[in-house]
Amino acid sequence: MKIIPIEAHVLSQKLIANVNPELARMYNVPEGHHSIGLFATDNDDVAYLAVDDATKKANIKVLHAETFYGGQTCSWSKYGGSVVVVFSGPKVQDVRSGLAYVNDYVKNQSGLFNLDGDSGTAFYADCIPRVGKYYQEKFNIPEGMSYSYLVGGPIETNFALDKALKSSDTKIAHYWYPPSHANSSGAILYGTESACRSAVNAFIDTLKAATANPMGI
Repeated sequence: MKIIPIEAHVLSQKLIANVNPELARMYNVPEGHHSIGLFATDNDDVAYLAVDDATKKANIKVLHAETFYGGQTCSWSKYGGSVVVVFSGPKVQDVRSGLAYVNDYVKNQSGLFNLDGDSGTAFYADCIPRVGKYYQEKFNIPEGMSYSYLVGGPIETNFALDKALKSSDTKIAHYWYPPSHANSSGAILYGTESACRSAVNAFIDTLKAATANPMGI
């Protein structure tokens, strides 16, 4: 089975240069942060990784990131996509830089794929060499550690996750019980970069085998 990349897109983005104090209160904007950025993508997984990556490069803090129920197919707006992400920064330029890094990541570094061009076999599998501040805080992944981001259909993904864990010296930082908001399942595994790459390779190989033979036990 061939692994086919699926394009991901930022569908909408906005920058508020000087956020109203009442709105800032709703999002617990940190003291000294005056600007916020908002964006949506057509795949939620790449959005989370993109904003985690942006926290390594721009002076921003993620305030809110949530997948919509059912994903893009149930979105209330053609620009709503699968997820909404909100982050803040001390200055307009900090937020503008954050959005630029997000756009570059979604366009050029997405780990979204399917098998043989079949939209029903979509999965996300990637190794991130260094964790960003967002995932350090959210999932207690140690600074400088690598992580694997592995998501797909619930049955085949859990089967492949077991193999990924057995094939690498990694631990689970976060697990999505099926069904998630987007009716998927998956996990974030952390460890050394080599261990995380081994986990990704084992995950993809096992996912391919499970997809090719869905009734095999």
